[in-house]
Amino acid sequence: MLSYEITTTQKDGVLKQWLPGPWLFWGLVLLVLPLWMFSFPETTVKHNLKPTFVYASQIFSLLGFAFFALTFVLSTRSKFLEDMFGGLDRVYHFHKFTGKMAGLFLLLHPVFLALRWISEDLSKATWYLLPLHRRMEINLGSWSLMGILVLLIFTFIIKIPYDKWKISHKMLGFFFIPGIFHVFLQNTFSGNPALRIYLSLLTAAGVLAWLYKSIFYDLLKEKTSYLVTSVERLNSKIMEIELSPQKEAERFLPGQFFFFSFLADYIPSESHPFTVCAQEKDSKIKIIVKSLGDYTSLLHRLLDTNVPVLLDGPYGRFTYNMAGNDQVWIAGGVGIAPFLSWANHLLAHPDQFLKVNLFYCVRRLPEATHLHIFQALEEQMLDFHVQVICETCEGLFEISGLCGIKNKDIFICGPGKMRKSFVKDLERMNIPKKQIHFEDFDFN
Repeated sequence: MLSYEITTTQKDGVLKQWLPGPWLFWGLVLLVLPLWMFSFPETTVKHNLKPTFVYASQIFSLLGFAFFALTFVLSTRSKFLEDMFGGLDRVYHFHKFTGKMAGLFLLLHPVFLALRWISEDLSKATWYLLPLHRRMEINLGSWSLMGILVLLIFTFIIKIPYDKWKISHKMLGFFFIPGIFHVFLQNTFSGNPALRIYLSLLTAAGVLAWLYKSIFYDLLKEKTSYLVTSVERLNSKIMEIELSPQKEAERFLPGQFFFFSFLADYIPSESHPFTVCAQEKDSKIKIIVKSLGDYTSLLHRLLDTNVPVLLDGPYGRFTYNMAGNDQVWIAGGVGIAPFLSWANHLLAHPDQFLKVNLFYCVRRLPEATHLHIFQALEEQMLDFHVQVICETCEGLFEISGLCGIKNKDIFICGPGKMRKSFVKDLERMNIPKKQIHFEDFDFN
């Protein structure tokens, strides 16, 4: 039997709430424009450069600085931000977007200043972008920009192993610091106290968020200790891990996930997200892990019992009971995890008003794990049905072949390519976006 902490059961259709997060962050960034207009600082126009280019350069620098500072804030895994954005996946995607915007605007800042020499000496314009200036505060800006751009290249263009990328990502803060000195030492906006206060608040928020996430997170963030009590390798790729709480058990909603850190010498000190598939009466929990990358492959090969684990969470807004009663669940491979969590909860708390068709997509039949859970739920709930779609037996699942789904809520969890393909198919079928539910942690 299973026990979950349920905090809401609203099912009068899809709950569509206004999410203030994106609006708030856009407002904070764009606030720099009216504040800059109040100062409209004087500038020295050299080599017939139009003032427009200088003013544009200043605006780009301020927008880039604002985006960059808020990027650190968005990386903190704050429950407050998760609520404001409607899920940690949306916070992370906005974090990725702000990082791109920061890099773009910060690059445009010196480029527009270098335009003064384009018509006369292209090489001089190129050298202007390097830290070869007479004034130290300008060189600090150049060093900051170069470091930021290199690290962003390793984030968005050149893919490196996760553990090395994580270290490089933490280094962004070190290049934020010289950028701060570049902004404040020039005194360009000394005549505009409102803008200086705004920039000071952004600086404080960015620096504190970076210090918190990069240095103090593991010390300050409250985590829960568990111990691996059972490891079952279900097949050559998938394993089920059972964990027992060392003190008070975590409370969570069905379908939510935690960041798990396995504390063993042979496992890298990284945290990875896994959905909790079950919670027993004795508070033990279970997760399923598929061997996909270096880390999960190592877990599948080497993980044994009695390994301490730290849990950070819970996170996630992927839950069936915030939608209508008529639903379609589509799982791909290990994407069955949240649906398994929901099924385990429904076994303990049946909902006879809920109508569900679950399509479990796998490449080969042996990959379809935990079928007994869904079959047991079929016997307990008259309107719950599960169908295994085997690619090697029947071909790929065609969502366009589903009939009568116009007014149903559709939940999708699986590989990124599968999810994107299904979402496009549903949009072509004119299924309203409010009826399509998924969490998107695919950042490629």
